[in-house]
Amino acid sequence: MGSAAITLGFALICLHCRLSSGALLKPVTNVKWKSFNFFTSLEWEKTSENVTYTVRVSGIKSNWKKKPECTRTNTTSCDLTSAMQNVTDTYTAEVLSYPAGDTEENEDPPIAKSPPIQLLKDTEIGQANFAVTRKNTSEIQLKIDDPFTYIRFLNHTRKTLRDIYGSELEYKVFYWKDRTSGKKTKTTKEQVILMEGDPGVSYCFSIQPHVISPYKYGKESKVKCSSSEGRSPIEDIGTGAYALMALGVLLLIVVVVGITVCMCRRKSPHTLAEANPLTA
Repeated sequence: MGSAAITLGFALICLHCRLSSGALLKPVTNVKWKSFNFFTSLEWEKTSENVTYTVRVSGIKSNWKKKPECTRTNTTSCDLTSAMQNVTDTYTAEVLSYPAGDTEENEDPPIAKSPPIQLLKDTEIGQANFAVTRKNTSEIQLKIDDPFTYIRFLNHTRKTLRDIYGSELEYKVFYWKDRTSGKKTKTTKEQVILMEGDPGVSYCFSIQPHVISPYKYGKESKVKCSSSEGRSPIEDIGTGAYALMALGVLLLIVVVVGITVCMCRRKSPHTLAEANPLTA
């Protein structure tokens, strides 16, 4: 009887230890990746209160890694970019849940796993910046800057999309005459492009990165327009400015005519008095 009581007491103590160590915690849910230009983070939704999280990540070609800023954190996201620099590897992450304030490592914490991610294929690509220069009356130059990524060389400088994708990277160029809707497209692998245009006509451009393999498109850039060399300044102003200029001239004429009429009316009595001095 005494040994049974001791056994029961020991079991209760173990159960209390398990409860206090987070045995009833639930794994987090909705674990998902976000990756943009190879800046990669893991996000999740909590299922319990007063919980801290530890994130670890591994690849097919690499062992499990932890980041200090993602160890026993109370946030629900973790930047894993620095631990995922091999863009050809396939990574999986785990989120481990611990009771807040518990300093001991629970050997069996609730774990939630992420879906796999392969950055070369799965990261989203942003837009590229470019400059437009009118070289002469019939040639326009586009100079494209390859977007930087968050993958780094050994000297810690950032790689560009071209450094990663090489000849698989190209740009889709959209162009059209200013104030028209007839868009045309041109595909190029070059960063500097010369486009032919009609003399005295302004052209507008936008560009979009495209990776041939793995097939994906980046975001389209903002629109930029060339100057219209060969046109007069008035021609380049536009229809709206014509209307404003005409309105301004009309107002000026009205003001001048009004002032002239007022001056004539004020001058008329004096003129009559000078012509007939006896009536003064």
